[in-house]
This record gives sequence, C-alpha cells and structure tokens, in this order.
Amino acid sequence: MKIALTGGRIITPFRVLKDGVLIIEDGKISELGKSSETKIPKGCKVYDIKGKRICPGFVDLLTHGGAGYGFADDSEVSIASISKYLLKHGSTTVLASLFAKPERLLLKDLRRLADYIEQHPESNIRGIHMEGPYLNKQLKGAMNESYLWHPSVESWNKIWKASKGQIKIMTIAPELPGAVGVMQAAAKEGVVLSIGHSTASYDEVENAIDNGAAHVTHIFNAMEPFHHRHPGVILGALLHNELKIELIADTLHVHPAVMELLLKLKGASGIILVSDSIRAGGMHEGEYEFADQKIYMKAKKAVLADGTLAGSTLTLNMAVKNMVETAGAKITEALRMASLNGAKVINLDHKKGILAVGKDADIVVLNDNYEVNMTILGGKIAYQRN
Repeated sequence: MKIALTGGRIITPFRVLKDGVLIIEDGKISELGKSSETKIPKGCKVYDIKGKRICPGFVDLLTHGGAGYGFADDSEVSIASISKYLLKHGSTTVLASLFAKPERLLLKDLRRLADYIEQHPESNIRGIHMEGPYLNKQLKGAMNESYLWHPSVESWNKIWKASKGQIKIMTIAPELPGAVGVMQAAAKEGVVLSIGHSTASYDEVENAIDNGAAHVTHIFNAMEPFHHRHPGVILGALLHNELKIELIADTLHVHPAVMELLLKLKGASGIILVSDSIRAGGMHEGEYEFADQKIYMKAKKAVLADGTLAGSTLTLNMAVKNMVETAGAKITEALRMASLNGAKVINLDHKKGILAVGKDADIVVLNDNYEVNMTILGGKIAYQRN
C-alpha cells in the first residue's frame, strides 16, 4: 500500500520542514520533501494533514501496561490490548516491562512475552525491559519486597533462557552482593544494564559503568536524594555521559523545573522519555493492582496505600507536550527524547526514530494539542482518530 501524507509539518526530529510531503511504499519511507518539490506517485492513498505534525513514532522503553491490562497478566489478550492502547498514543516501538515475581511465575511471564514477540514480528512490542528482580529492598518503590531476588549468575541464566534473548534492558541495583557478576553475564549477551531501585554510591556507579551499565531507570525515582557529601546514583547519572537517563515527564514524578535542569545538564541526547505506565493508564479513577498490591488512581496519579508513586498513567505524546510546555524544550528536542534516543539504546536507530528515505515507516501525526490523529506502523495505518 502506498500512502502520501501532505501539507503537514515534518519534524525529522532534527529540523522542521513546513508544508511537507512524506511518501510511504512497502513499509518504508520512499520520499520526503517540500510539497512544491515532491511529486506524489500514482496509486497513493493521500491524506491531507494540513496544520498537523508528522513525527517519528515514539519508542517507549519502560511500560508495564495500560487500558486496564498489564504485561504481567497471564494472557496474550492483555499483550495485544496494551499494544493497541500504546499505538493509539503513538508508541510504535515498545519494550514490554515486567516486575519481580516468584521464580516460577516470572519465568512463565518471560516465556509468554518472548513467544508473543516471536509470533508477532509486525507488532510494536519489540522486546522486554526486565525491571528487576535484583533490586534494593530499601528503595523498592512500588515493587513487592517479598518478590525481589538475591543476585546470582545461576538465576540470571534461568531468566535469560526463559526470555529467549528478548530482554533488551534490565534494571538492577549494582551495589547488591552478586550483582556485578550478573551484570557481566548479562552485558556479554548484549543486554543494556540500567541502574535503578538502588542505593549505590558514586564509586559503585562508576564500577557499574565499567561492568556494563549504560542507562538509569526513571531518574530521581527509587534512588536516594542528591547529597553533596555522599553522592550516589543521581550525581553519577548527571556527570557521566556513558549513562542515558529515563525521564517520566508527567510533572508528578519529577517537578517541571527539575525536568528543565535535566535538559540543561544532560542535553537532548542524554534523556529518554518513558511512560512507566501501568494498567490504570487510560482508565477511570479507582482501584487497580500492581505486583499483587492495591493501587489507587486519582487525577491521573497512581499510588500505593501509603502514598508511594506506583508507575504512571502517562503516554509519550503527553510527555512530549510536557517537555515543551513546562520544561522549555524545543519540539525537535522533545521528539528526539521520545523517539530516536530510545531507538539508539536498543540498536534500532538505523531504521527507527527518524524520518528519512529508507527508514521504517513508523510515524505519528500530532495535532497542535499533541493529540494523536494517526499512527502508522510499518507502513500500515494502525490507528486513526475519528
């Protein structure tokens, strides 16, 4: 199917091309340019999107669910339903996130997700972010403390085998006894190690970098506050360019002024916008569940009974909006943080996260209020707003 998007502002996401045309053929971008200079081939289905933005599809590296479903549900229907929900909000490349569970149940979750990914290569679910199970109980956040594991290479090997190689990122607390051995084993398999739910000191962060850490999970959350005499994960993340940071830009997990500070310190290339969404995403206010714990959602804020933040109800189109409108980011910067930066982390930037001839036709069309009007996945319309 040939598709032509005409009249919109194309955000590559390094520059803005006004009154542009983007042609899609065989799942790829075949032409891109100004309307006055680009001829639309015969047989194209033409969509006039004047006044809207044509952007790269979003890459969400941390999401546990949405629309009332979770990736940890014992159901393929849940995976497909979350996939559809995320496409509705422009996420064309997603890492399905899992949390710690008892061994038998976690391995079952990993096998189910791995099988789905293998059997649905056309899906936007492109791998797994294993958030745990080797996390520090002192900073467990919304994780179920009784489900956390002690790090060992033996248990990691079981996890890796069950995932069939689909784990792309693993969040780990590098200060735990045995964690470095697990990190080394995972790094050798190409897994991106992300520091999170951690009390690591600054020195332990540097040691983690040497042993494969390249990422920090939801910056400022589930880590000790910055201290000028006892620096830890936060300072390590801000000072070391080796570490890319995930940001939940919902203005709840991190204050807008701090989001602006992060942009100044890490730059647009060092930040990756993630949703960290849970099953409450896109749902009405009320009671939900996460890791066998009750979650309460009100005014888009999800918390445990004690008030601890428990994931989010954020979508990446709104994360982009928040970065622009509350943190002072340029639209090109915000879109890079939501697309290309994440694609780089999982080695897909050669074909995703950027609009150019030859790249995958994973595209999101946004209106001026950052609402998704259309999502295109692999050259096919996966969502269209009525």
